[in-house]
Amino acid sequence: MHWFWLGSAFAIMAACTSAPVHYHTLVPDPIDGPAAQRPTSRRVEIAAVKIPAQVDRSELVVRQRNGQIVLLENELWIAPLSDELRSALTVELVRRLSVAEVQGSRGEGPITVQIDIERFESAPGQYALVEAFWRLRIKSSVHDDVLVCRTLAYERVAEGYSALVRAHQHAVALIADEIVDATARSTPDSMAVCPVAGGAF
Repeated sequence: MHWFWLGSAFAIMAACTSAPVHYHTLVPDPIDGPAAQRPTSRRVEIAAVKIPAQVDRSELVVRQRNGQIVLLENELWIAPLSDELRSALTVELVRRLSVAEVQGSRGEGPITVQIDIERFESAPGQYALVEAFWRLRIKSSVHDDVLVCRTLAYERVAEGYSALVRAHQHAVALIADEIVDATARSTPDSMAVCPVAGGAF
C-alpha cells in the first residue's frame, strides 16, 4: 500500500510539472512611425490562403535532423495556420503600402491577392522555407492587371521555436515585399510584372 500511494504521488507530481504549452503567431509586432499612424488608402483583399494538408494543423510540424517529421504538441499556432498566414500577409501588405504612400507613391484601385502555399517547411536550428504562388489583381482606371507569380523564401534559423516562428514571419514579409513590388510596377504607362526574384507562371 505504501508503494501504491508513493507511485500515485509521483504520477500526480509528473502531471503537474508537464511541459507548458506555447502559442505562436505569424502576425508581426506593431511598429512605430508614420506608417503605423495611418492606413493605406488602397483596399487590400486577400482570399483564403491555401496550404498543404500536411501542415494544416494547430501544432507546429517540424522536420528533425534525421529526416523525421514531428508534431509539437506543446508548440501551437494561436489560430489555424491558413488564418495566421492571411492575417500576417494583410498586416504586411497594408504596412508596406502605407510606407509607400508616406514616401509619395500614390496608387489607385483595389488590390486582390490569392495565395497558394506549395511548401511550408520548418526545421528547428536549420531553416524555415515558404514557397508561395500568388495571383495578384490590380484594377485601376487604366489597367486591369492580373499576374501569377512565385516567391521562394528561405531563412536560416537559430535554435529554439521562437526563432523558427520569427523566420517564418520574415518569409511572409518577403512575400509581401514582392507583391508590393509588383504593385508598384503598375503605372499609367506600364503593366504590372512579377518581381525578378520570383517569376511569372
